[in-house]
Amino acid sequence: MTVRIPPVDEQAVDDRVRRAFADAAARGAPNPTLLRILARHPTALHAFYEGWQNTFYGGIVEHPLKELMRVRMARLRNCGY
Repeated sequence: MTVRIPPVDEQAVDDRVRRAFADAAARGAPNPTLLRILARHPTALHAFYEGWQNTFYGGIVEHPLKELMRVRMARLRNCGY
């Protein structure tokens, strides 16, 4: 699939955005291209990333189960994830 919205250059963002990129890279998710596209509007990036963190790393359901569910949903939809 071709990316239609060009991702930002990682060198052209502020430190807070770079920290989100680094944290996502260390965790292996979310997709770095998605974050680089959202970084075109840093407010949107931070809103998305905060929601991602709360959903996947917070709550009462353990993270490994959430990860299994995410992979299963991707497979059901023939997603290459």
